[in-house]
Amino acid sequence: MGCIQSSDAIEDWESSTYGGGGSAANGEVYVFVPGFRAPKNVELAAHLLLQQQASSSSISPELATRLVYLRSRISHLAAKPDRSSSHKSRHADDEQGVGDLAKALEGYLPLLMGLTTGGEKLSSGFRFEWTNVEDEKKETALSSAYYELLSVLHLLGMLAMQDANLMLTPTLEIDDYKSKIFEGIKRMAIETLLKAVSYFECAISAVIPNAPDDIKAKLPADLMEGMFIALEQQALGQAVELQLGFAVENVTASLAVKRRLACEQVKCWEQAQEKLACMPLAEGWGAKHILFAKWKLAEAKAMAYYFHAQVLEEGFEVDTHAHALACFRESVSYLKEGQRQRVYFNNTYPTSRLLPPIWGPMKHLSERIPREASSKARIFRDSYNEETAPETTPKLPDFPIALTAELYVLPPVDPAWESKCGYEARTSSLTVDVPSLLAKANQDQKLLTSVDLHRQQPVSPPPPLSLVAPEPVQA
Repeated sequence: MGCIQSSDAIEDWESSTYGGGGSAANGEVYVFVPGFRAPKNVELAAHLLLQQQASSSSISPELATRLVYLRSRISHLAAKPDRSSSHKSRHADDEQGVGDLAKALEGYLPLLMGLTTGGEKLSSGFRFEWTNVEDEKKETALSSAYYELLSVLHLLGMLAMQDANLMLTPTLEIDDYKSKIFEGIKRMAIETLLKAVSYFECAISAVIPNAPDDIKAKLPADLMEGMFIALEQQALGQAVELQLGFAVENVTASLAVKRRLACEQVKCWEQAQEKLACMPLAEGWGAKHILFAKWKLAEAKAMAYYFHAQVLEEGFEVDTHAHALACFRESVSYLKEGQRQRVYFNNTYPTSRLLPPIWGPMKHLSERIPREASSKARIFRDSYNEETAPETTPKLPDFPIALTAELYVLPPVDPAWESKCGYEARTSSLTVDVPSLLAKANQDQKLLTSVDLHRQQPVSPPPPLSLVAPEPVQA
């Protein structure tokens, strides 16, 4: 199956759909996956045996066998796939592989939870080792079950993003794109992206705050809090992009809705790019990830200014047509910037075989924006040249991001741990900080403005806050 990069297969990245860059290697970039970290095979069984001999702690052979088997299975499923098959069969194999690996990770979590909520002594001194993708170091090994837990959540999130990319990747010729990638698949992709958001948010709100400070200081760039936030915003941004595509294709959707979705997308990509810029990323996939964020941010701003200009045109304020024309020109400028960043992204090592396709709402707007901007400039010269042009481009309106993911709650500890000597059972502290999330939601609620919320994709503003925490989603 696997798309996981390993330290001895770096030279083969470009030939693998997964190897480090999702489907970027062959140009099929719809949801960018910078790469999957892979667990390395380690002598976990031998370590557990030594712990039994050196202390009064004990773990049954059955539990040790399950731990070793599940982690080994994850490593096996992360192996490089066979690329000799046809594109269509590879696509099916990739989808199957993503599902198999996700199930293996979910099966591993209840056992892993035992090492973070009472079984720390049993794993004391054991170094969990994973390959990295965007950190300067190829591998990181840390003696902490929290590190292992963050690695699993990161991989689950990246698998969900890769699954969304596979959904959106056409399996037939490009002429059959519209008939193959239909509305239902796009809606499924949105739900899958939100699943990725829930994994990343769990890492941010539940695991990282509880991890020891010395472990947090040693985390690779792939697992730093800033990277999880960047990935969360990227997944949200790509989900909002799909929503905007529905609105653009729907003749009944209002300009207010299109503008709001475009502005929400801008906010997501601004936050993603801001966090990525602060990360100590390596050349290669790290640099490519930054370029992808720059590309998508430029496209999002091009669309936001385009719809903002159309809304301004319908107004009656002083110099409104001059302000609208300034926004049209800004839209064209960002459209050109997005096209440049797209080429830079494609040409940056590891290079892609094909230039990534223009898809989604930009597929409809890439030609419409410059054409309409040129037309509006002529109309302005003929009819509104007495209006005064603004000194600076009008600012985009600030909307809170309405699209949210349900909370992901880590599974309970596997019952097999409860009878083990040396296991100090306690209530898990790895829960999402609900009060902080509610405070954040309350802040976003204040930013809501009166706007037409008719949407093609069923999305609503944040619900009224209550003192009762939202019902979590069990893993």
